[in-house]
Amino acid sequence: MKFTRDEGENRQAILHIEVEDDLVEKHLQRAHQKVSARINIPGFRKGKAPRTIVTQFVGRDYLLDEAMESLVPEAVGLAIEESDIPSSHTPPQVTVVERDPIVKIDATVALPPLATLGDYSKLKFDDKLDVVTEEQIEEQITGIQESQATWEPVERAAKFGDMLTITSKGLVDGNEFANVDEGDFLAEAGSMNPVPGFAEQLKGIKAGGSKEFDIEIPLDYPNEEFGGKTANFTVSVSSVKKKDLPKVTDALAASLGEDFKTVAELRTRISDNLEAQAKDTLRRSLEEQIVDALVEDAEFEVSPLIIDHEAEHVLEDQQRQLQQYNIDFQQYMQGIGKTTEDIVAEAKDSAELRLKRMLVIDTLAEDTDASVSDDEVAAEIAIMQDTPQYANENLDTDEARDAVQRILSRRAAIDKIIDLTHKPAGSKPAAKKSTATKKKPAAKAKAKPAAKNKPASSAKAKTPSKAAKSTK
Repeated sequence: MKFTRDEGENRQAILHIEVEDDLVEKHLQRAHQKVSARINIPGFRKGKAPRTIVTQFVGRDYLLDEAMESLVPEAVGLAIEESDIPSSHTPPQVTVVERDPIVKIDATVALPPLATLGDYSKLKFDDKLDVVTEEQIEEQITGIQESQATWEPVERAAKFGDMLTITSKGLVDGNEFANVDEGDFLAEAGSMNPVPGFAEQLKGIKAGGSKEFDIEIPLDYPNEEFGGKTANFTVSVSSVKKKDLPKVTDALAASLGEDFKTVAELRTRISDNLEAQAKDTLRRSLEEQIVDALVEDAEFEVSPLIIDHEAEHVLEDQQRQLQQYNIDFQQYMQGIGKTTEDIVAEAKDSAELRLKRMLVIDTLAEDTDASVSDDEVAAEIAIMQDTPQYANENLDTDEARDAVQRILSRRAAIDKIIDLTHKPAGSKPAAKKSTATKKKPAAKAKAKPAAKNKPASSAKAKTPSKAAKSTK
């Protein structure tokens, strides 16, 4: 393959390619076979006409057009491979300069982007770790009680917080508005179901009682057909139940099935989980601040081709999400009052920012030599494999391991900068404890009695395969 290389602006290389005759001939012969198989030439069966006859019948330009469809990608791919240009996973921009007598092609190739970081050692963050309070622990305990609560029938009049079994009919101008047949209704103050004021009307009714009443429907009611009108309801109550919360006892703790024997053990686990959650929240906040500061202070060299390519992915993601809700993209744009140009411009801005954020983290990992061991990678993969998100994915591949290694390297790099820059007020440097979760595969602790470790996600990679498409 004959080619010359020029260095373009914005991290791009331009290859000037002259395609050799034998490669052109190979694709012309392939084009002849495809064309002869789909056209009717008098005196020949499809696919049997000689090339000279086919050329006379359709013309050399037509045959060359057909050949160029496969010739250009192969020629450009060979030239890029022979030029040893590092891959940026971005399709090149190709222009056919000449077709006859010599096929000449210009290919603009995006080089991997570069980031030159500012002096991040001068960054300082004084965010403090939130202290776990007794109120938070009690809130978790109450949540457990709520989850284990039962509903017991009562003979008294209904009040807020009760569960009523009702049969109800609502009419507006004689038309059916809302009907319930022996359905459960939770009477809560301020409830909007089915309209504001309905729950208040049920207070004081006992099991076996009934009531008829009118309610004026608000003007801003979601169904505009009924807004501002009066609804007439007839309601009969067949049962009234109160919520019976279990007492906080060792038996309750043991019933949760999390190896608890006492309430004290349960409270300790809740406290530990809340503390882990607070540490994780602090770390994520510090990471966001660090990455924002790195992006602001860095100098970037990025090919516009990469930004355009990433923007296409952003738009594809948007359209895929809209399709999940059966929303037409054109109707969506009309609804938000934006043009296609507006959406594309926003996608480019989003893609550029996302690219820069990932780039500074990867550059930071190189600068800080944030390496991870094979054992750490294997441990992380083992945890990932136990989660529903990755349960059906094959992570026992070189690509997956490389992707996880990059994720862990990025996290380790951020951990180092947190250690360097996090100086909470009142802390003693010698005794300061890092908020980073080093050596721990889990990145998120739940505030539940039995929190399970989850895989790290500081690099925001959706799957290992996607993470492997990093520009570094």
